[in-house]
Amino acid sequence: MTKTTTHKKQPTAPTNRPRVVIADDDPLVRSMLPAQLEQEFECVGAGENADEAVALVTLHRPDVVILDVDMPNGGAMYATREIRTASPETAIAILSGDETRSGVIALLEVGAISYLRKGVEPEDLNHHLKAAISAHRHATERHAA
Repeated sequence: MTKTTTHKKQPTAPTNRPRVVIADDDPLVRSMLPAQLEQEFECVGAGENADEAVALVTLHRPDVVILDVDMPNGGAMYATREIRTASPETAIAILSGDETRSGVIALLEVGAISYLRKGVEPEDLNHHLKAAISAHRHATERHAA
């Protein structure tokens, strides 16, 4: 089993930044994304496979999770289904180099709210993740009404 990285909060004043979990089997992505997001988001965990993604989201209940499509233990498809059940309040964003239409549609159908290509500029990623959180909250509120 691999080691899951959990980013602990510093003992400072509470933050109003949205909380994010990152799951990608590429260690470079897992190390770069928190740095790219740190101005706008609080990274509460990073895992390298679908099981770790589900566990981290269940533990931390972040505002958004970023999932890689092709990671071990079931990939984004498995993780999306499990996260949608375990933490329905969490928006699911897919980040991948794979852009096949059927793959994107399938992930959106099981609960992902957005899909981004790897290599997106940090400003665009921040904006897109905030929009995904907002869209997910709106959809959740409409469903509850």
